Amino acid sequence: MGILSDFFAANPTEALRYANRIEEPDEGDEIEELLDPAQHKRFTDIEITTLWAIMEGKEWDVDRHTLEYIEIGEDSDAWLNRFPDELTILLTRLDSGSLGPVLEKWAKTEELACDPAELHPVVEDLRRLANEAVAKKKSVYLWGCL
Repeated sequence: MGILSDFFAANPTEALRYANRIEEPDEGDEIEELLDPAQHKRFTDIEITTLWAIMEGKEWDVDRHTLEYIEIGEDSDAWLNRFPDELTILLTRLDSGSLGPVLEKWAKTEELACDPAELHPVVEDLRRLANEAVAKKKSVYLWGCL
């Protein structure tokens, strides 16, 4: 068993509906179809904020590189984080030329320690969702569950 990591672009109401979709299966199917999440495994706010620092070319800083935590309930093994607008804009500006070095550095982090090719689909999904969020005046969210 591992960590489920769903990324999606949504407004705050849609994000909460998505986070609570397991409680209401009919509602869950509808919101999942609407938001079309990018579903991956093993990503938490730590891995995403580490990527943020790498894209900025800075050391990771707990005071700067933080996703917004959204409360979804006390008895849940799930969590919901909103990407700050600054991170979303940075993802839209990540171009193919800078992607390789970013993937190399991110793959070498202690949290991931993997082949950079494994991270390419994740970053492509994040770029797509960031562009969608900007175009539709929404935010990018990470829903995770153990």
